[in-house]
Amino acid sequence: MSFPKVLLNTRVLSFMNPDFHSPNYRLFYVDWLRVIAFTLLIFYHTGLVFVDWGYHIQNNQFSESMKLPMLFLNQWRLPLLFFVSGLGVRFALGKRSSGTFIRERFIRLFVPLVVGVLFIVPPQVYYESLYRRQFEGSYITFYPMYILGGKLTWNHLWFLPYLLVYSLGALPFFLFVRSRMTGVKRILDWLFNSPAKLILLLIPLVVIEVTLRNAFPDTRNLINDGYNFAFYFYVFLLGYLIGSDAKSLEMIQRQRWFYLLLGISSFLMIYFGWHASGINFLEKSRLGWFAFSILKCLNILSWIFCCFGFAGKYLNRNSQFLAYANESVYPFYIIHQTVLIALAYYVVQFPAGIRAKYAMITFSTFVLSFLIYEFGIRRFAAVHILFGLRQKKELKKTVVIV
Repeated sequence: MSFPKVLLNTRVLSFMNPDFHSPNYRLFYVDWLRVIAFTLLIFYHTGLVFVDWGYHIQNNQFSESMKLPMLFLNQWRLPLLFFVSGLGVRFALGKRSSGTFIRERFIRLFVPLVVGVLFIVPPQVYYESLYRRQFEGSYITFYPMYILGGKLTWNHLWFLPYLLVYSLGALPFFLFVRSRMTGVKRILDWLFNSPAKLILLLIPLVVIEVTLRNAFPDTRNLINDGYNFAFYFYVFLLGYLIGSDAKSLEMIQRQRWFYLLLGISSFLMIYFGWHASGINFLEKSRLGWFAFSILKCLNILSWIFCCFGFAGKYLNRNSQFLAYANESVYPFYIIHQTVLIALAYYVVQFPAGIRAKYAMITFSTFVLSFLIYEFGIRRFAAVHILFGLRQKKELKKTVVIV
């Protein structure tokens, strides 16, 4: 098996004056971030099996030591994905017409969502039902009940309908920004010429946090999920805006150490100031809750910008591995949790320690997901559309040097 070849254009663009509308323009470090973020998702979902936060399948013993890295990732992993997605929409839209963009979003998001709900997610529900002793019998018996018995769900694929609604709902805003690019860049350049102005970007997040979090419990059902919808929508729009201005991305890179220190300090204050046995972050007082809300939002933006800053500095290069990983990461995301839950159902019953079980589930999830992708998806062009893959094309890429 060989990685797909990627042709590298030897022409180098200056980051300060790139042709953002060129079909060859690409920020390779954004591809790296996307791959890394979705890879962390597998480690995180496996960890949920071994902490007492509630998951589809749970081990009979939990790990306290695992909570620190889990809490750290939990703060910013999803916002980072929505930020990267917003920036990706900036390049996906480019100079395309509205109709072309809508069609592309529909094919890449809605079609895999339908396929996932009907064929990928049902085994997750089946194994969870077995685990919770809510069902006994074969999967063949269970599947009609899933389809006709009101058990339809998108589980981990909730990211897709949110992204679809964001992309289409914000299209007028995107077109407006595209038509007013000079003014938008002027505002962004002013915002990012000083790290202290991060507070201005922080204000909308804090408002959403303090006004909507308690009013809308986490459901991820799109309809009655006002807090998540607004929070991630703002981060998504922020990704689009910042992705429209090369100078802002460059300034984020220059300020990367500031964002790293800010992220570390804000997380430590959250963890040691409010964390109690991995269950409850918040103090009972109104002041403590408000302080946590500010620190949480500060922590999220700091780590997003920190990731972009360091990735832009060290990861802005292409490779055959990146080309393969960037293509495969979307199908991996679609299938990984089904593989993980099926494995976890059996592995948690083994007479082994938590570390051994975690390693078995994580390693096996990567291997089986790879085998399914490589031999069941990638090699069959007819199923590409079902998993959101683009048509096979050998496109020249321009390396963007920061």
